[in-house]
Amino acid sequence: MKVVAIINQKGGVGKTTTAINLSAQLAKEGKRTLAIDLDPQANMTTVLSGGQFEFKTTISDVFEAAKKNNIVNVIIPAQANGDNIANLSLCPTDIRLSRVIEQSLTKIHRERILLKQLQTIKDQYDVVILDCPPNLSLTSVNAMMAADLFLIPVDGGSFSLNGLADLLDALEEVKETDNVNFAVFRNEYAKANKLINNFLDEQLNELGDKVLNTKVRRTEAIGQASVSAEPLLTYKPSSTALNDYKALAKEIIARLNV
Repeated sequence: MKVVAIINQKGGVGKTTTAINLSAQLAKEGKRTLAIDLDPQANMTTVLSGGQFEFKTTISDVFEAAKKNNIVNVIIPAQANGDNIANLSLCPTDIRLSRVIEQSLTKIHRERILLKQLQTIKDQYDVVILDCPPNLSLTSVNAMMAADLFLIPVDGGSFSLNGLADLLDALEEVKETDNVNFAVFRNEYAKANKLINNFLDEQLNELGDKVLNTKVRRTEAIGQASVSAEPLLTYKPSSTALNDYKALAKEIIARLNV
């Protein structure tokens, strides 16, 4: 089992839409995939649960009392249009996660809560996708400790690379290595924005093979699918961006060797 944390402390770069659609595509590729929502906004939870808002247990309960609430009891089948999505499971979250994480700051081994839980289900999944919040909270640190690969989306804004160096420094500090396994990709890519594209490509070239070949194109269908509580795969199978997510999934599979 390999764990991918989709992370960037900059908000609005498309972490959640990436988590949703990459998870769905990995599942379509035949990989037993678990999507874990670590963002208390719970947007991925809403989409991959088919629009549900109430759950018997969530990841908040795991962080609150891990000994009593094993993650295996939180996991549910992902759904779209009332049907289960093959090979895709969801670990939902809720708004309580923010408060629970604050209360966890005094716990021993607090940064390894998620890692220990994932070790109990390591034989059940091929890939785990972590949708991280737009900050470096204890939730994100748990994701950092658990992840084998950090996937960093970069949007098409002029300030899209702001904070990237700080994020990489944080990853190195938490993982205690100068050789962090990360990959950056262009998200919400618009070919017409030549000036900003040239600027970003020039900046990203310094990262060498850490930059993926895939560029996920900007399309209204991605946002529309989220509003409809569906991954793009089921909402609009003809979307051009779906080919991009397919390419992204294949690159991730190759990097993880799963």
